[in-house]
Amino acid sequence: MNKKYKKIGVIIAIVLTVILITTFVVNIVIENKITTAIEKLPKSVKIKYESVDANIWTGNLEMIAPKVMVIGETTQKTILDATLNTIEINEISYWNFLMNDKISVETLIVNQLVAKYKHNPVVKNDDYKSGFLENINQIINIEKININNADILITNYNTDSTILSIPKLNFELKDIKINPEASITKNKFNYSDFNLAAKNLQWATNEYDKLYADSVHVTNDKLSLKHFKLKTKYNTTEYSKILKTERDHFNVQVKEVIFSNMDFGFNTAEEFYFKSKEVLFNSPETEIYRDKLVADDTTYKPLYGKMLRDLNFKLGVDTLKIADGKISYLEKVKSDKPAGRLDFLDMNATISNLGNTFGNDETRIKVNTMFMDNSPVEVNWNFKVADTTDQFVFKADLGVFNALHMDQFTQPNLNVDLNGELEQTYFTISGNPSTSHIDLKMKYDDFEVSILKKDGEEKNKFLSTIANLFVSKDSQDDKKEFRYGQAESVERDVTKSVFNYVWLNIKAGLLSAMTGDGEQDN
Repeated sequence: MNKKYKKIGVIIAIVLTVILITTFVVNIVIENKITTAIEKLPKSVKIKYESVDANIWTGNLEMIAPKVMVIGETTQKTILDATLNTIEINEISYWNFLMNDKISVETLIVNQLVAKYKHNPVVKNDDYKSGFLENINQIINIEKININNADILITNYNTDSTILSIPKLNFELKDIKINPEASITKNKFNYSDFNLAAKNLQWATNEYDKLYADSVHVTNDKLSLKHFKLKTKYNTTEYSKILKTERDHFNVQVKEVIFSNMDFGFNTAEEFYFKSKEVLFNSPETEIYRDKLVADDTTYKPLYGKMLRDLNFKLGVDTLKIADGKISYLEKVKSDKPAGRLDFLDMNATISNLGNTFGNDETRIKVNTMFMDNSPVEVNWNFKVADTTDQFVFKADLGVFNALHMDQFTQPNLNVDLNGELEQTYFTISGNPSTSHIDLKMKYDDFEVSILKKDGEEKNKFLSTIANLFVSKDSQDDKKEFRYGQAESVERDVTKSVFNYVWLNIKAGLLSAMTGDGEQDN
């Protein structure tokens, strides 16, 4: 019996020894294969780490304290510097890895990533996309990727100024499938769902403006931004000094932005698309300032229909809503005078069919707001994005309005002082990118125009008298309830904005109603 037990003991010992040696050898083989793979990376990519620990029995792999550096191939300067606490791979299929050269993983966990990337604006985005896919030679299947407590910083390669900063990022991506052998981009990279949460986001959208958000939450079908801001980086004085041609100065703050029922990706034609059933801007406050003393921007300004039609991706937003908004527009025309100001308060708006994917369906814009804090305004604006002639209809209904409220804009900008009350004004503008027609009717009382002297303070009595000779002070003249105005072939200044086009029509309609016979044109 003793001999029998001894034999069994020897056999068990041998088996255990073989298992231990095999485990040790296989673990070494795996670790060496990973080391070899790292060594085969391009010379521009350098990876250092304290250790790689593999366990064939648990299917786990852990890389301790990895550090990644990427060197620019042309400049030979560091463009990516990333350090991590650990990279953990759980339940990896070593058989597929060793025998089939495929990577199958249950979970990939990246802990405490701190990455600084220097973006070279000369390199096209397509180069980054193709480079990422070309560097992957194996089929990869991962059930879940987690990035925990990451700090991401992207700066400009030349100036080191911040482009994107996300100091607190957590990210989860599920059911990842990468197939470098697929013929189209859509099939090369797939996933089922993701969840991204970040705080204190900063993004330089261009050389002048920055976007901020206290928190960001994105899933496969929803995006939420809390305390969203878009601001020009300079104050108005500094901004005017660096501008070569005039450009708006922005200060936009939104309590919350929500994209619902999103869908995005690449279609079969390799075009990027973005869709959403509803986008909500909750309580936006916007101040836009323009310094007209800066040289004019004389480039062609397309209408919104053409701008949407010419987007380099497919956009489809069923409904965009603005709730409880406020917009202020300030325009500085004279260096010795404050900027004139127009305010739109209590704004609620709905835009339907926003994008370039709705065929012959109209894009419809409806706005309800209070103008200059005392007059209700309703706007209805329709056009078809697919219509290459860019025909549009713009209708507005302005309620009771005291002209004195326009003084803060007309006095500094136009040297004109208006007095009187508009009881009701309706107008319809129909046109195209070149010319338009306006029909206007208005009811007003005791309206008077005062032309100011150059100092903008004193009234020029002579010019004011001449001006008012042509203005019918009361729409009730000859017992008419409304005075009517029309203007044909109002020419657009194509170097100015859409809203300048609207103003040119309103001005023509007002002149017709107040200085003409006031009769309705049949």
